[in-house]
Amino acid sequence: MNGERGNRLWGLMALFYDQAFKRFPPYRKLIEEIIKNLSSLPSSSIRLLDAGCGTGLLSIELARRGYIVLGVDRSPEMLKRAQKKKQKEKLDNLIFLEGDLNVGIDIQDHSFDRILFIHSLYLLNEPGVVLQNFSSALSVGSEILMCNPTRRLALSELCAGGWSFLCTAMRERGFLSIFPFAVIALAMGVLNVVIQHRKKDIYHCWSKEQIVDLLISCGFKVKWLRESCLANSHLLLCAVKEK
Repeated sequence: MNGERGNRLWGLMALFYDQAFKRFPPYRKLIEEIIKNLSSLPSSSIRLLDAGCGTGLLSIELARRGYIVLGVDRSPEMLKRAQKKKQKEKLDNLIFLEGDLNVGIDIQDHSFDRILFIHSLYLLNEPGVVLQNFSSALSVGSEILMCNPTRRLALSELCAGGWSFLCTAMRERGFLSIFPFAVIALAMGVLNVVIQHRKKDIYHCWSKEQIVDLLISCGFKVKWLRESCLANSHLLLCAVKEK
């Protein structure tokens, strides 16, 4: 994706990203699945890389639980909101860094116990190069947790997702919240349609076989995988570094 064009898109999404995803049931479930996967690790000594961290929703949640987290994202607007949340909660175990995965981020001097790569694979120009870079920051036996769309959403599925979001918002904020949150739901739906129907190099759904083959070529072995997110349109998986 063109850098300037991509920053404009994600800068626009940053305006309502938190309000949308904090009240979006499929995303909440995804966060729960990720946290559950990490629950067996001693949080105080575990270093995590959140690659493509956005406004820091996942990074913040993990830092609250005691993990040492580095969040990286290309969008200045997304990171501005992430930094404000970090400062508000005084999370010294969390660092946010601006960096474009397509250009390359300097993590050679860092080592991580887990890398979280959620909803970012489809934005890469050279996925193999990026995953090789990730691999260099992991020791043998360490893991990468990924989630990426495997198919485009139908209009009916987008509408169902928007309705579940509105129902959650009304339960939490009351009936009067329906108008502003309806605007947010509509904006997210429109942006999703726009992203899904742009050129192939901007939005790319990966099949299960494609993702598995990519990881194997980069020295990983898939530990488990399952469908996730809205209408099971995404694949969530964990892979172990073998070499």
